[in-house]
Amino acid sequence: MAEEQARTPLFSALREYVARVRAPLHVPGHKMGRAAPSAWREFLGPNALAIDLTEAPGLDDLHAPEGVIAEAQELAARAFGAWRSYFLVGGTTAGLHALILAACHPGEAIAVPRNAHRSVLGALILAGVRPHWVRVAFDPDLGIATGPVLTSLEEALSGAAAAVLVHPTYYGIAGDTAAAIDLIHRAAVPALVDEAHGAHFPFHPALPPSALELGADGVVQSLHKTGGSLTQSSLCHLGHGSRIAPERLQEMLRLVQSTSPSYLLMASLDLARRELALGGREAWGRALELAHEAKRRIDALPGLRVRPTDDPTKLLIDVRGRSISGFRAAERLWEEAGVAVEASGLTYVLAVLSPGDSREQIDALVAGLERLSSEGDVPALPPEPPWPEVVLPPREAYLARKKAVPLRQARGRIAAELVAPYPPGIPVVAPGERLTADVLDYLRRAADAGWHLQGPADPALRSIQVVEE
Repeated sequence: MAEEQARTPLFSALREYVARVRAPLHVPGHKMGRAAPSAWREFLGPNALAIDLTEAPGLDDLHAPEGVIAEAQELAARAFGAWRSYFLVGGTTAGLHALILAACHPGEAIAVPRNAHRSVLGALILAGVRPHWVRVAFDPDLGIATGPVLTSLEEALSGAAAAVLVHPTYYGIAGDTAAAIDLIHRAAVPALVDEAHGAHFPFHPALPPSALELGADGVVQSLHKTGGSLTQSSLCHLGHGSRIAPERLQEMLRLVQSTSPSYLLMASLDLARRELALGGREAWGRALELAHEAKRRIDALPGLRVRPTDDPTKLLIDVRGRSISGFRAAERLWEEAGVAVEASGLTYVLAVLSPGDSREQIDALVAGLERLSSEGDVPALPPEPPWPEVVLPPREAYLARKKAVPLRQARGRIAAELVAPYPPGIPVVAPGERLTADVLDYLRRAADAGWHLQGPADPALRSIQVVEE
């Protein structure tokens, strides 16, 4: 196993090509860096640009792999415990789109938890599939989703062609994914899992079990988030016994991915897989030790507490005891301590640790947190967004003739755009949903509280796009 996983077929082929080629009379036009902007060459150095290549001799083709890319994907499947694995150059978004397109046909329904990422909604629009929304439980103190309500999932599975799960959440909460997958399989449909934040799970026993280990049919992982590959590179897996045909998934991947895939991104997946397979347990063991130390030190600070999560490397820091919003805490950590956290909300900041962190980073975080002081009352939101009233399928509303109306005049209209506080990008409003008084009030309060809203044509949310009547 170790000898096999030490191989890097794609990266090795790129190095061999660079050593052998005399006249690269093909794209890309920067010609292995020689015609790249000088500032770019000086910053990156020669090697990165040299392997920014195309489907040259010996480098295989992502969309019809038979050589080194096929070998690299097979090694990834064995390392992660999959039946089949596929390299993604469009991030986990591309993988979720492909899985949903592969599992569903236009006009069918899919069970989707309300805390699914906005990219899932994009897939529903592309596929012409209707959501059966699944209620999720919320942490009443922090206002974050923790996992699907199983009774709601069971109801949503009626008439559904597939189901989506999030494992873990953005905040490192895994929940009872095993029970959810069992419910889905009892309905005889595929379980599709967004494991964007759990690519590292297979590589240390103190972390939650991976979705593949729990029996998922299709899984997408952002290896760049926790596994060491370059941003935008991800993996899509089919589990053993998957209800999705590999040929169907490959067809959909060809549809949603670029015809000019980045060899830099793919090589980074090849190398990251090797590092995880050979040294992941040791590396993540160090990261977990660091996370436990960080939690002890932060919990000792007055007014601060690290909330328990299933993935201890996600430090979910409750700042309510300091009478400061999480938004302002994040700003001050950056301005006063040079500490950039992953995310913030009204009541928390989220710091993410990996094997790339050390005690130096924890020292800086703790020092910055120590300096946080009260800034008065913190605005409040309801603990969870209002439940939607679905009027039209997302695709029909999104592609309909639409117009902008002032938010104060939008009550009763049908939304034609997505509105999702980001991060993590969970929709409060989806195309095709009725804009009720409760929904509009929630949106106003979210905007006033300082939440960054993704999706609306008017980022300040003075107006909202609605379906023309």
